[in-house]
Amino acid sequence: MNRLQINTLATRIEQARQSYYAGAPEMSDAAFDALEDELRRLDPTNAVFAKVGAPVGGSWPSVKHEIPMGSLNKAQIVSEVGIWFRNMKSPVTIVGDKLDGASLAVEYEDRKFVRAVTRGDGVTGDEITRNVALMKGVVKVLPPTINGQPTPKKVFIRGEVVVKKSDFAAHFKGESNPRNTASGTMKRQSNAGPCQHLTFIAYQLLPDGVALPSKQAELNELKTLGFQTPHWAVCSTAAEIEVVYQAYINGIRDSLDYLIDGLVLDINARDAREAEGDLNGKPKGSIAYKFPHESKPTILRAVRWQVGNSGRITPVGEFDTVNLAGANVSQASLHNLSNIAELVKAARPGQTLLFAGDQIIASRRNDVIPYIEAVIGGGDATKPLTVPTACPSCGGLLERDGEYLVCKSEDCEAQATGALKRWVKKLEILQFGEVLIQALVDDGRVADIGDLYTFDIDEAAGLEVEGRRLGDTATKAFRNLHAKKSLPLHVLVGSLGIPLIGRSMAKTLADAGFDTLSKMYKARYADIAAIPGVGETKAKAFVDGFNKKIGLIAKLLADPSDGGAGIQVQINDGNLKGLSFCVTGFRDSALTDAIERAGGTVKGSVSKGLTYLVALDPSSTSGKAQQAAKYGVKVIGIPEAKKLAGI
Repeated sequence: MNRLQINTLATRIEQARQSYYAGAPEMSDAAFDALEDELRRLDPTNAVFAKVGAPVGGSWPSVKHEIPMGSLNKAQIVSEVGIWFRNMKSPVTIVGDKLDGASLAVEYEDRKFVRAVTRGDGVTGDEITRNVALMKGVVKVLPPTINGQPTPKKVFIRGEVVVKKSDFAAHFKGESNPRNTASGTMKRQSNAGPCQHLTFIAYQLLPDGVALPSKQAELNELKTLGFQTPHWAVCSTAAEIEVVYQAYINGIRDSLDYLIDGLVLDINARDAREAEGDLNGKPKGSIAYKFPHESKPTILRAVRWQVGNSGRITPVGEFDTVNLAGANVSQASLHNLSNIAELVKAARPGQTLLFAGDQIIASRRNDVIPYIEAVIGGGDATKPLTVPTACPSCGGLLERDGEYLVCKSEDCEAQATGALKRWVKKLEILQFGEVLIQALVDDGRVADIGDLYTFDIDEAAGLEVEGRRLGDTATKAFRNLHAKKSLPLHVLVGSLGIPLIGRSMAKTLADAGFDTLSKMYKARYADIAAIPGVGETKAKAFVDGFNKKIGLIAKLLADPSDGGAGIQVQINDGNLKGLSFCVTGFRDSALTDAIERAGGTVKGSVSKGLTYLVALDPSSTSGKAQQAAKYGVKVIGIPEAKKLAGI
């Protein structure tokens, strides 16, 4: 038995638990399960398995649970479920969703909702009553009777706080995932408004602290009381349980509007369930049947540094092949230097380098994307996987830009290819794909976006890729390119590849008065930094980056007879000048382009001073519609917006 490896795994599990219950999970459930499975294989009786939750802390008041909140033992494969089922004295089992959210205890006195407490360490939790009162699914007053009897003075309801997928998409854009969002949002000390988009789903009813005679009756009664409950089914054999489990894997799981990470199996009869006793402090009569793992432990061998389209260098971890969700995986992105430091910190505090031979947890998120979830450690300290100082593509010096390493060399082929891809993507040039761009770069006559406009269309059609002429594909692509030579200022500037300056930031600068190329050229750091929402970092990036692009801009604006591209900057002084629009519920590039051609500004969010919110459904009560009402912004439909824009 490798005691060092066991202790390392146990420590990592404890750390991950602390982070999870603090509302800031550091790894996925799959990665955590993989850690537990590896420890269980090496030391099945380790004390870490008897622990529940994590200590509470922070500024919420700590409250001791009147009835402790435990957790469940787990089964991962059908044989483990079979063993569990055969050991049960009662065969009838309730099989329900194992909700992937944050556990919560809700208490009632004299039928009224009075308290809500997080699970915490199972004995003590944080009281977050005021936040829970805002959530969907929380019944404020219980009816006079429960299961045909007068409602007792005290009633305890157990359940899970989740963010439904529909609410996550509508109200939590940019958040990492629904589970983390639920855990973090429900414990907010300030700005608790987003709690209204969380949902409480109940799975346990304890009138006077005592469960009803059967789990089936309990779930039915919760619905009668007005609570949302998990989906569930009744099974009498292990084979029936497996049929339900496979049905979830084959479609039911994905069709649900909330995340689940397995099924909960409960012996239906309360007395029979409780008579089974405990195992590691967890009830034997209930078990969590987890869905297949998306992650496994493996050994990291090397890090490959890969040059991206923008010159950004991405580290890619190479490891011993593991089969994940039916696919053999041997590499995954490590994303950036900060991510590596975070992964290493958890395994080796105070260090930032990975070692060859480090044990890691690899996954396929959503059964698709390879991912390195965690670093366990144990690698060879004499073989650190160092960070490069030169570009793997051109050999140029690398610079640190925030979390990333970046090659700034203008001679870097990866940079040139990336600039071309970015330009045609930003301008939405149809049929101008990567194959054509790479063929043009390989030809040697296209070094920047200005060269695209002087390249002969017929010659482009004659280019070959692996012995095949590009022909009509190239001809159509170049015609589409030349059809878009009149560009709004912010589109032109925001598509040049100036670090930190995309189209939206360029629009911010133009709206602030830097509405010509000449004014942008004359801008000083302090002028740009003073614009709300810009700041010193972006101001420096813009001024320095714009000055570096002066030659390219001149090339783009020059007349074709002088070897230029013939790009023209649109003068937006039409009937919508000074008006601003935000579009919600749909996408229509033709409409937004028309608004900008007429002098209007298109914004991404609702704020004070916005003129119009253009909604697919003007009567909607969405978050943006509520913001519009708050600020007195007029809400209009698509037909009215098109009429204003002149289309």
